Amino acid sequence: MVEIRVAVTDAARVHGLMRRLGGLFDRSSVSFDGGQREVRVHSEWESRGLIQVLGAVQSWLDEDGPDSARLSIGDRSYTMFAPTALGAPSERAA
Repeated sequence: MVEIRVAVTDAARVHGLMRRLGGLFDRSSVSFDGGQREVRVHSEWESRGLIQVLGAVQSWLDEDGPDSARLSIGDRSYTMFAPTALGAPSERAA
C-alpha cells in the first residue's frame, strides 16, 4: 500500500480533484485532510495506480486553474505544473 498526497493551496478548488480521483479509486481510498490541506489517495503500490493519480492531477491542473501541485509519494515530493504556468498557450484563452 502507498499513500499519495497532493497539497492543495486553494481549498475551494479541491472538489474537482476529489471528483476525478473518486472516479478512479474507491471512495474510501480518497480523502481530504483540511488541516494539512492535502488530498490523500491510498492505493496498491503499482504503476497503474500511480499513473492514474498523475493523470487526474494533470487534468485537474489543466482544467481547474491552479498553477501547480505538490505530490508526495512516500518520502519523495514532486511538483507538477499546469501548462499555463509553464508559458504554454491556454485552451481557455483560445
